[in-house]
Amino acid sequence: MATTPITKEKVHKAKMSIENFYANLINQYEEREERYRRLEEMMTAEGLSEQEKLEKRHLHAGKETEYLRLKRVKMSADDFEPLKVIGRGAFGEVRLVQKRDTGHIYA
Repeated sequence: MATTPITKEKVHKAKMSIENFYANLINQYEEREERYRRLEEMMTAEGLSEQEKLEKRHLHAGKETEYLRLKRVKMSADDFEPLKVIGRGAFGEVRLVQKRDTGHIYA
């Protein structure tokens, strides 16, 4: 039985999606490792005691965990408070908004 061009295209898209997913995972892992390596280098250069190093590692791990948790959270329009319309065009409006949980301002 021969495969149709549509099936081949779907297979190609699925393969690309899977490859991109795992490439991103590897890239994120390497970035985390690089941040940890820089932390260790900085602590060595500063000549910190083992207790201070342990505290910094614990703080770093907490920040990494929070960062990973924030990446998994899906944002929606309900997460923002509209402040002002700053432009209108063919594709819609550009609004100035404030993120409810952090207070950061975005357009």
